[in-house]
This record gives sequence, C-alpha cells and structure tokens, in this order.
Amino acid sequence: MRFRRLFGALATPLLPGLVSALLLAGEPAAAQSDIFTVRAVPVDKTAETAAAARQAAITAGHQRAFELLVDRLVPAAQQGKVPVLGPGLVEFYVRDFSVNNERTSAVRYLADLTFRFNAEEVRALLRNSSVGFAETRSKPLLVLPVYDHGDGSAPRLWLEPNPWRTGWSQGPSSDGLVPLRIPLGDLSDVAAIDAQRALDGDPAGLSAIANAYGAGAVLVSKATLTGDPEVGSAQLAITSRRYEVGRQGAITRENFTQLPNASPSAFFARVAGLVNATLQENWKQQNVLQFGNSRSIVVFVPLGGLSDWLEVRKRIDGIAAIQNVGVTTLSRGQAEMQISFLGDEQRLTRALAQRDLFLSLRDDSNWELTLEGAARGTGGTAIPQAPGSQVPPPQAPPPEAPAAQ
Repeated sequence: MRFRRLFGALATPLLPGLVSALLLAGEPAAAQSDIFTVRAVPVDKTAETAAAARQAAITAGHQRAFELLVDRLVPAAQQGKVPVLGPGLVEFYVRDFSVNNERTSAVRYLADLTFRFNAEEVRALLRNSSVGFAETRSKPLLVLPVYDHGDGSAPRLWLEPNPWRTGWSQGPSSDGLVPLRIPLGDLSDVAAIDAQRALDGDPAGLSAIANAYGAGAVLVSKATLTGDPEVGSAQLAITSRRYEVGRQGAITRENFTQLPNASPSAFFARVAGLVNATLQENWKQQNVLQFGNSRSIVVFVPLGGLSDWLEVRKRIDGIAAIQNVGVTTLSRGQAEMQISFLGDEQRLTRALAQRDLFLSLRDDSNWELTLEGAARGTGGTAIPQAPGSQVPPPQAPPPEAPAAQ
C-alpha cells in the first residue's frame, strides 16, 4: 500500500538523487556482463611435468580467450588495430577464470577454461587504441536451413538427408553478439512450418516456430547443391532472408566451393560457419559504439502502473549505447525521461528493441518508449504479411553479400 501511495504521488519533478535511486537501483544487467565472458576454451599442452603443462595451457587459454573476445566485439576491419598482448599482459584484463573437464597425466594437461574479462578495462584498451567495437547483443536468431539437392526433388527442411541442417548443428558456435538457435526438427516443429512455407515467408508458420524457440527473428537459409561432395566437386549457392518483427530483410546470396580433401560433412559445417560469420560481422558493423557522436532526447513512457515502470527500468539498464538517463517526472500513468546516448536514434532504437522496448515518434513529434508487448499487442514475434504491410524498419537491411569461395 505504501508503494501504491508513493507511486500515485509522483507527478511532480523529482530530485536528482531520488531519480538515480529509482532508475539505477536493482541488479546489474546479466546479459551485458555475459558479453565479456568467454566460455569453454579448450586447452591441451604437453611439457616435462604436469605443473609445467598446466601453466602453459592456462597461458595459452588466456591468449585464445582474448582473441575470441576481440572477434566477438570488433568488426574485421578494426581488428588489426587491437594491441597485441603478450604472455602476462592478457591476465591484467581478466577478472577471473574457472576450469572444467580437467584431465592430466605426468606430462600433459587438458581442460576447458572459462574466462570472465574486466569489461571496463577491455573497453578502455579498445577506446584508447581507437578501435571501434560493439556490445549490443541481439535477440536469438532461429535458423531454418532448407536444402535443395539440385536433382529436381522438393526442398527439404525436416526430411533426411538434410546435410545443410546438420552443418548448422555441427558448425557455428552461438557465442557471438547474434545468438543462434537451430531447430530440433521434432513433431511440433514439423507441425509449425515446412520447407515451402519457410521459403514463401509464411507469417503464421514463422511466428509459431520463432515463439517456440524464444527467437526474435528467423533466418530462412536455402542451400542449393551442384556437383558431388563425395568426390570433392561440390558447390553451394546460399540464399538467405531474415524475418523479424515488422519487417523482412533483403535477400542475400553467397557461393561456396568445397575445399580439396574436405569431407561432405566438413564442407557443409564450414559453409554454415562462414554464413554465420557474415551475420555476426553485419551486426557488429551496424552497432559499433560511436563515442564521438553523443546526443540527448526527451522520451515519454506510458505506464499502466508501478510494475511497468520497474520493468522499463530493468530493461534499459546496461544498454551500452546509453550514457545517462534522467527522470523529469514520474506519475502513475507516464514517465518523462531524458536519455543521453551514443550514435543516432536509429541505433538507439535497435539497441532498445533487443530488450523489448519500442522507441517511436508520436504524432506530436515527441519520442515515446513503450514496452514491446504493449506496443505491438503481443509478446511474441510477429512476421509481416507482406512488404507493403511492414512497420518502418529501425535499420536498413544489410547489403547483399558478395560471392565467397
């Protein structure tokens, strides 16, 4: 009852100290700190003694974990500017590490190591080196791998053999800024959508399977085979389209050739990994933090009660592009905030959308921030019926990818 009376009374400007307490109290954003954790780094070292092998493995693990973190955050064009940290220097940027699956002999040490990096120190290293980097993690992306054997048979999604789906299951890791979901192909998946409906962009089917896997978007990726992978002469033509709330992306096309002596399974897994690398790279480029471009906007937040305000506060906490949030007024029905952020409104809109917050311009030209479920009328993923029915997208679709060998 005391909370209810307090919240109803907050219709006048708030004191700065109270603003900070209301906005910033609570647990830190776990998802954001998780970006600076690199899990399951395999190490395997041999030395004259078990102790020496262990030390060599841990040193190598630090180096490898830092490389993986840089690859996660930094676009390819910027990675050459990252300082090379020799043995003993990487440890300065690591908060702690843990060991799993440890195995040892008299001269050999094997384990899987998980490293938790100090986010502030890593950010300072990259910024001081003028390295562009991204921290915004997207909602999970569900991949629907449709396989065309090229022999005139119908495309396959769930039916076996589908080496393209197997390649996605075995190939790409899911620890980038775009987390991947690969469907199991169980009875509920089969009931939700089939290969042809996926290729047609069927809204009901895509929404159903996206919601089943908690995905914010669906990538329909069709692989068309020419040649024979059993004799090493295969080529894959990959055609992909991304579907998400309110929009469908441009079609991207890539072509890949089987490497000499590569097995069929290794070929499909490699191509899946390369397609994933393109997805990750596009996302990093679109979300690089623009430290030289800072601005501020006033935002109105419609509220249904105290629970809405607490939810908005929790979701906005930890968004890397947001530098500061000040609350001007807070009442039972609405909050007025001033948000200072890096980049432009387009990037801010995209970052907020990953936390199910919808930023838009009202008819009176003021910005409004709405909980995604309230804004859309649904808490699930909604796929557009057709390009003409789409909500204006918060970002331009990625350019068509060049052919790759």
